[in-house]
Amino acid sequence: MEVQVWMASKEVADRLNVHVRTLRNWLDMFVPLHERQKNPQGHYLISETGFALLKEVKARKDAGNYSLREIQRQMIDEGKLSADMLSSEDAEFDAGANVPETVYLQSAFHEVEQTVQETLFQFQQELNQLSSLNQMQTTILQKIADIEERQESIRLEMRRVTFEMDLMHQRLTRRRQRFERQPSRWSLNPLRWFTRAGHVSTES
Repeated sequence: MEVQVWMASKEVADRLNVHVRTLRNWLDMFVPLHERQKNPQGHYLISETGFALLKEVKARKDAGNYSLREIQRQMIDEGKLSADMLSSEDAEFDAGANVPETVYLQSAFHEVEQTVQETLFQFQQELNQLSSLNQMQTTILQKIADIEERQESIRLEMRRVTFEMDLMHQRLTRRRQRFERQPSRWSLNPLRWFTRAGHVSTES
């Protein structure tokens, strides 16, 4: 009989080299409920399958400039995640409902904030590993340059989010205008019919 192995969230975070807070956000998006549980102290325990999913998420995020939403949709399309992992807002949007712009914007800002937290966490870890002052000085300069590059990536991501928000706003505006331009099939104003009849007789 195969024994299920559960790993503490702190151990998983250390193996993936991410912050524990970041890991908790990933759990909701990528690890099904039956692959994670809480111990009596309220800390998460993650199965081997759940750890494998998180490991793939980390690899995809490090390999390309993908947002967590994009990675989630990729894994759903590939059959590695169930569509049930989509948030209620995403599911409604896929069904054609009008998602409030504030919900989408909050989600985008949350991902950007999480990226900043990961960057700072990695930077702090690397600083702690420096053994000498000279090496620290040289490495800090390099890390500052890396941080600036990552900040530029964040700015580009924010620009992309703003562009998508503008497109969404334009689509909603056009849809609203089309709806407002559609005349009512039956007018509730009885005078309208007399007005039209008089107009026709006058033309005759």
